[in-house]
Amino acid sequence: MPSSDLNIFDAQFALNQFSGNQSLLVKILEKFSQQYQHFDTSLTEHLQQENINSAKQEIHTIKGVSGNLGMQALHHACKEFEENLAQQTTENALKEFLNVFRQTLTSVQNFSTENGVKTSPEVAPQQDDKAALIAALKRSEFISESKMQSYGQSLNLSPEKLNELKLAIDNLDYVCAIQLLE
Repeated sequence: MPSSDLNIFDAQFALNQFSGNQSLLVKILEKFSQQYQHFDTSLTEHLQQENINSAKQEIHTIKGVSGNLGMQALHHACKEFEENLAQQTTENALKEFLNVFRQTLTSVQNFSTENGVKTSPEVAPQQDDKAALIAALKRSEFISESKMQSYGQSLNLSPEKLNELKLAIDNLDYVCAIQLLE
């Protein structure tokens, strides 16, 4: 399927990845935009210097990130470009890839600008940490003791509830842990 037939940015998919937490999604998208703002230049330089391994690594990384954030066209373009790198047919493929990349970056930046959620500073970290912890639990991720301590400070739970939450997580009873958070 050509990348032109795919969504540049599937906002609903991305929002679902963050359990509906729009402010967290916007924050992650802003980090993506910032981190990859010079990606096109970096990739072009790698190819000009015939540093194919670095180019492959960068493409592979952005493929994973774009897939997880609902950037379907970019994810697909990364797959195609990886194939072109393997076959050493990159000249036209690079132009097509960078076109999709730039469209994606613009779309993500527009979404972030239009949907930036402003909350009071003391409320945002608590909501973000709580949503991030719930999302991690729903994905059955292992929560380390140090990670739990950093979450625990911002969850605003009573000491009893926090101990109950830690016990549920230690016992891998994520359903109970999620119920305690919700």
